[in-house]
Amino acid sequence: MKKPSKVIKNKSHYLKTCISNEVNKKIPIFDSYRNFCKQFGQNAMKYPDFEFWYYRFYHGQMDFDYDRSMDPVPKTIMDMPVTLMFKITENLDIKERINLRTMNQAIKDIVDSHAPIFDGIEISGHRTSLFWKENNTIVEFSQDKKGSALCTFSKSGFTSLMKKGLEYMNLLFKIPKIKTNCLTLKLTEASSELKVPNVQVNHLILYFNEETVYLHNLLPVPFHAKSLKPGELDSIHFDLIQMPERGQVLRFFETEQFKQAKHVQLKKFRVNQEDLVRFSHLKSFKFELNTCEEVDFQRIREMISTFEQLESCELNILNFPEFTVRPIGEALGADFPFGPLKKAVIHRYRIPESNEYLEFELEEKLCWCHIKIVKIR
Repeated sequence: MKKPSKVIKNKSHYLKTCISNEVNKKIPIFDSYRNFCKQFGQNAMKYPDFEFWYYRFYHGQMDFDYDRSMDPVPKTIMDMPVTLMFKITENLDIKERINLRTMNQAIKDIVDSHAPIFDGIEISGHRTSLFWKENNTIVEFSQDKKGSALCTFSKSGFTSLMKKGLEYMNLLFKIPKIKTNCLTLKLTEASSELKVPNVQVNHLILYFNEETVYLHNLLPVPFHAKSLKPGELDSIHFDLIQMPERGQVLRFFETEQFKQAKHVQLKKFRVNQEDLVRFSHLKSFKFELNTCEEVDFQRIREMISTFEQLESCELNILNFPEFTVRPIGEALGADFPFGPLKKAVIHRYRIPESNEYLEFELEEKLCWCHIKIVKIR
């Protein structure tokens, strides 16, 4: 940007003459402003003012003494009608909402007026990585073999990496009235930083390894089933590697979340026959039957036949000789033909003083005998 040759009345005219020259040379506005700042410094003129004069000169309006005080005050985003702001923010995805909430309190209140509802939220924590997925968006923090953090961080230790990842993820759960249909947690190491205090969850799926089985809180982190309002949690699915202690199982049965759930699946939970009555409120359930205690299949059948809400259930049992398809089926009153059994055996039991039936399907797979029961109304 060269200085004009004619005499300039004052500094203001001088700056505007320089802008006019840039326009005459047809230099794009961003390049022009960059040249302007190089010559006169960043504080000579703010970009909005530069933009105003650039486009005036561009449209042939060359009055350097134009009084801008007569112009209407430029509109800002805060002048937008609340109804329009509400409509715009309604269509933003969760990442856009999180960023928008940081602008000011008024916009934050508008964004928070929308209750975000997800199809599912999945959180996985491993020794060297953390990622979470909500709907189709995946956010991942990990480190390479050299110990450097991937994604947006570099040369971070695992502890700080995990903490940073959780810090970002926790922003998601700070959104008021957040809801998700399904929350999946896959934890191989406990993390004291994970906090999900106010999310409304319909289905909870948990995967643990032997280092993270602390059922007295249901989770090895501040978020556990007790954080959820009773009645909101529709289903619970535990997938454990290590079998919990008997006392831990009993404490789980006493939680209001279990008592008010409708569907429960418990892998690696060895449930005693005497505990079966605790499942009477459920529409469906699945667990492993403890064979170390007495097992009476006729008694089990009688108990299940009284479960008014039941739709289906599955009992899995290690197939020791006395717990294979034939002896279990005979105990239930099933008829067996001579010779080898088919892959699965179906037996129907009519519930006394009722037109309803329990249909038993008995099948052996690997080292397990699976007893699937469906209530036919």
